[in-house]
Amino acid sequence: MNTDFALLIAGMRDEFVVELPERCDLLEDGILALERGTENSFDELYRHVHSLKGSGGTFGLPLITRICHQFESFVSDARERFDALAVSYALSYVDLLRRVAEIPERDGVLVMTIEQDLEQLRISSMSGCSSVLLVEPSVATRKFCQGVLEPLSVRLVSQDRGLPALELLLHQPFDLLIAARELPDLNALALVAALRESGSRNKDIGVILISSNSVPAPSYLNICTTIKRDAEFVSTLARCVGDVLAACSN
Repeated sequence: MNTDFALLIAGMRDEFVVELPERCDLLEDGILALERGTENSFDELYRHVHSLKGSGGTFGLPLITRICHQFESFVSDARERFDALAVSYALSYVDLLRRVAEIPERDGVLVMTIEQDLEQLRISSMSGCSSVLLVEPSVATRKFCQGVLEPLSVRLVSQDRGLPALELLLHQPFDLLIAARELPDLNALALVAALRESGSRNKDIGVILISSNSVPAPSYLNICTTIKRDAEFVSTLARCVGDVLAACSN
C-alpha cells in the first residue's frame, strides 16, 4: 500500500474513532425516537447503524462491524415490539460502541472482553438467534451470502481468510461454519481439521463447505454438506443452513 495513502486512511480512522461518541449520541436519539413511535424513526436508526458498520469495515475496525451487524439484526427483529426492554437492549449495544472508542490501540484483553459481552448480549436480546461464521475470500460472494441468510435472522460474522477464522472459532461461540474450500492462507479442510482437534466449544459444530471440487472431503471432518457454486446456489444455501441449524437445535 502507498505510504501516503496508508497515512491518509490511518488519519481518517483516528478521526472516525474520535467522532464515535457523537455518532453514539445520534444512535441514542434514534432509539428514543423509535420508542416514541416517531415517523421514519426505524429507517433513520437503521441507516445510522448500517453506516457505522460500513465505516468499521472501511477503517479496519472489525469489532465495530460485528457490534453493528448484531445491532442491525436486533433492531429489525424488535421493530414491531419496541418496548422498554427492547430500548434497554438497544442502548446496551450503543454502550458497547462507546467502549470501543475508549480502547487503547491494540489492547487485546479489552477487545476480548467486549466481544464476550457482545455474545452475552446476543444471547439475552436475541433469544433463539443462531451464530454463523462465513469464511469466503470474495467480497461480492460474502455480501451475496449475507443477503441470502438475512431472512433466517442469524448473527452472521464474516472472514476472508482461514487463520483469522480459526482464531474466532477458538474464542467465540458459533452454531455453524460456512467456508469456501479454497482460502488464501489456510484452506477450509485444514481449518476444520484444526477445529475438530481443538478443545474449543465449537469443535463439533456443523460445517457447510462451498466448493465445486469433485474430490470429497475426508469423512473424519464431519462436513454436513458441500454446496456447489452453480445456478442453484442461492436456494441450496438457504435450505442447507436452515436444515443444519434446525438439526443443531433438536
